[in-house]
Order: sequence, then C-alpha cells, then structure tokens
Amino acid sequence: MTDHPFLFSGLMVRALLDGRKTQTRRLLTPHNTFFDGRPWSKLAKAQEWDWGNAWVDNGPSPSGNPGPYLHLPWLAGDADPFEQTVHRIYPKIQTGDRIWVKETHAIVPSTAYRMSTGVEQTVNPADRDDAAVYREGWERSAPSWKPSIFMPRWASRLTLPMAAVKIERLQDISEEDAFAEGAYRGKASGRFADNYAAMAIAGDWFATARAWYRNLWDRINGAGAWDKNPWVIAYSFDPLRKNIDEVRR
Repeated sequence: MTDHPFLFSGLMVRALLDGRKTQTRRLLTPHNTFFDGRPWSKLAKAQEWDWGNAWVDNGPSPSGNPGPYLHLPWLAGDADPFEQTVHRIYPKIQTGDRIWVKETHAIVPSTAYRMSTGVEQTVNPADRDDAAVYREGWERSAPSWKPSIFMPRWASRLTLPMAAVKIERLQDISEEDAFAEGAYRGKASGRFADNYAAMAIAGDWFATARAWYRNLWDRINGAGAWDKNPWVIAYSFDPLRKNIDEVRR
C-alpha cells in the first residue's frame, strides 16, 4: 500500500468536505501508469500507440499483478522492439492505497489561530507553533495563500482511501458515477449544479449529473475536451476528514 498526493480545486475540496464527492477521474498518462509493470521508458513514450483499439482487462495478470489493465497495441514508431506488440498499462494507484489531498492553504503561527473560533487548522507535529489553514470555507480577511502544489503532507486535512480503481473511456461514465463526482442536486428541482450557490444562478444547473460533469470536464480541461473521449482512471473512495498520518491502515 502506497500514499499519493493529489491536487484538488477549491470547488472539489468543498464537495469532498460536504461528503458529495466519492469519485475522481484523471486522464490516463505515463505519469500515473506503469508500462508492463515498470515506469515508461523514453523509447516507449516516443512510440505511436493505438489508443483507439486498446481494451480493458480487469485482471489479475498471469503473474498475479492486480488489475485493471489497459491492453495497448503498438501502432507506429521505432519498430525494434515494439512492432506488432501489445502491452499492459495499469494505474500506479491501486485499491488499498491512499491519497492525501493538496489544496490552497496558508502556513500561520498556530498560537495566533488556536484561540479563534471557527478556524479549521492542522498543527505541524514537528513544530507546534506552525499550523495550516485553508482557503476553502475561509470567511475572514485572507492570509497569504499558497497554491495547492506547495502543501506539505502534514498540512493536509483530507485523506482518501482507495476503495476501487478502474479504467474506462471518459464518456462511459454512468449517471450514478457522475453524481459521485461531486454534483449538487437541488431538492426541489432535482437538477444538478456545482453547489447550492450555483443552483441559484440561471443557466448554471443541468438536467442530469452527466451533463453537469461534461460541463465540469470542459471547464477544467478546455473546450472540446469531453468530445475527445480519452481514457481515464476512475478512483473511488470514502473521504476522511483527517490528516493521512492520523488514519490507520
């Protein structure tokens, strides 16, 4: 079992905190997968692969490695040693692994905030005078916020134990899974939006969770990204509102 950091936007952090988000999808890339059980080599990355004719195998492999796998045929490139070959591509993150959430935050003197009510913070275990506070949900004058990429492990307040991992085409997402991506559903209208605030704004709500998720994907990845229908890795989890080092395996 391995721990992995993931960056989340403020919108998705709020969905995690609200308990609405129990899945996340990421583009399948050499960065988050293994090639035949090993990191992608420079030569493998340089090949042209037949993504259109790739197919999913839920595993396990003949050697006993867990699935799911993407069987990926060679298409073109340096013929030696890849010509006419098919390879197993599988996620680095597997069921049983854990994700710690990186979000926009600030590192502040803990003594300055400990006496304040309503300020969520995580105290640095290595330096009791440092604490992390978080932009999402902040209602006071802002400290100097740091981008999520700079969040240290000790400062994370959300842990996501992996309950399931699967590979699929983006557009194969079901209505149920799209809702699990963090959609807010209006009680009266039954329609879907980013959150309650968006629900109140005309034009920012959708008839189905899949329509909402399509819109979200294009907002995150650029106009037309949904229509490309790429391979994605779908991670399922039950969010824990604890630092990863406070969560027992």
